[in-house]
Amino acid sequence: MATGNFVLDKGYRAAGALTKFRAVKFSAAETVTPVTAITDQIAGIVQFGVTSTELSKGKGALVRVMGQSEMEASAAIAVGAAVSAGTDGRAKTAATGERVVGLCVGHPATNAGDRITVRLVVGGALSP
Repeated sequence: MATGNFVLDKGYRAAGALTKFRAVKFSAAETVTPVTAITDQIAGIVQFGVTSTELSKGKGALVRVMGQSEMEASAAIAVGAAVSAGTDGRAKTAATGERVVGLCVGHPATNAGDRITVRLVVGGALSP
């Protein structure tokens, strides 16, 4: 069972609909949007989904920027693996040239859609 443990969660405006436990990036000052490329600089992991209807009512996004966060996996991920965000913001095992979000700790993912715990890495360097 995946769990989170926050050190720092930050509220931001949402530029569009967001899916819970997926990576987001900055689109403007204090505004986040879904990740669309494996090299995007990650702002963090969104903790609650934001629908288009909620967006029109002014709901913002709570983004985990430090600590451990749950993240939705796009495929199997082993414990201890470096994790990056795919083009849909879901966790995947980091490959060369991809931006590292953190490390898989706790339980592994065996299937797409499983939730893992990721110990976030501040700065998100490119994987060698």
